[in-house]
Amino acid sequence: MTGQPYISVIVTAYNRRRYLPFALRSLEAQTLPRDKFEVIVVKNFDDKESDDIISRNGWKDVYNDDLYQGRMVLAGLEEAKGEVITFLDDDDMYVKNRLEEVYKAFTSFKRLVYFHNSQTIIDGNGNLLERPPFSLPISKNLVGGSPIVIDVDRLRGLAKRYNVSIADLVLKVRARADFNSSSLAVRRSALEVSAHLLRELPISVDSFTFASSLKAGGLMYFTDERLTLYRVHGGSWTPGFTSEEGKETYLKRAKASLQIMTAYRLIGHRLFNDDINVYLCAERFYKRWLQLFLQPELGALPPELRLSLSDVKLTLRCYKVKEVYESLADVAFVMGNALLSPLLMSPKGRSIIGRLAEGIRKSLRRQES
Repeated sequence: MTGQPYISVIVTAYNRRRYLPFALRSLEAQTLPRDKFEVIVVKNFDDKESDDIISRNGWKDVYNDDLYQGRMVLAGLEEAKGEVITFLDDDDMYVKNRLEEVYKAFTSFKRLVYFHNSQTIIDGNGNLLERPPFSLPISKNLVGGSPIVIDVDRLRGLAKRYNVSIADLVLKVRARADFNSSSLAVRRSALEVSAHLLRELPISVDSFTFASSLKAGGLMYFTDERLTLYRVHGGSWTPGFTSEEGKETYLKRAKASLQIMTAYRLIGHRLFNDDINVYLCAERFYKRWLQLFLQPELGALPPELRLSLSDVKLTLRCYKVKEVYESLADVAFVMGNALLSPLLMSPKGRSIIGRLAEGIRKSLRRQES
């Protein structure tokens, strides 16, 4: 539409003021002409430095105090006018030509629904991390060089022939193609088809947008250019925790894992219609993981963590298609926990099982040494 911005940048911030001005200044520095993009900042606080930047650029400032990340994005989407939607987390930044590259890609390929670039990892002070944390590899193309454009509709036949989900097949072409909201852009129409589900999404907008684009069909554009600065800091969360951590950190990680479980369940069931895929299998992985580390003092086991016969069936299906999250040990674990489910529900029962499991682990370590 004439006079409308082509790209809408939705910036989200919840309770974090420190890094937001850096994110906003990276938008001020973009090489793409200002009439080609708009900025909608969705946050739950006032901050003079950030508010001054928003005001002097004439950007939209939307107040939203919802804990669900999907609802914050939905609030921004309702204000957006662009044909292409891209995101910027409050603690990330764009390199100066990112929006220009997004614009070029979408205007060059009319069927393009999804764009994803690689990242440079920085620390809390903005310094480059030459060696990112082991659990945080950057996104990159595994085959075909860079950039590559793949046709999702053509891949569907190949996925069916080899009995893999379309999501798993794309992730074999592009590592972490669904990682980091600040590294992706999506055709508005592809996101709007599933936008009603955003109200139920607590976290993982990046994975949700990737899955929505796959469901919509069309072209996907992947580049190894590092157009996003992804910040790792004290407020970041990465998978992997043990009960030896401080209680506050432990509880934070446990809560985040529960949120990821909810998000992956939504994606796996509602967007992919229960076909075996990485999200369904990962949801069961997080469920087993939390069962192992959920401390007895946290009380009774929440219903969403209790294993049942359906979990056993799904684990067997995931193992059959060789999902990365499943092994024979995982199958045995799920079967055992399903049988012990009544005992694991209570804090005392988990304490007993935990001591037995720790004894077995120590015995195995002694044998290995």
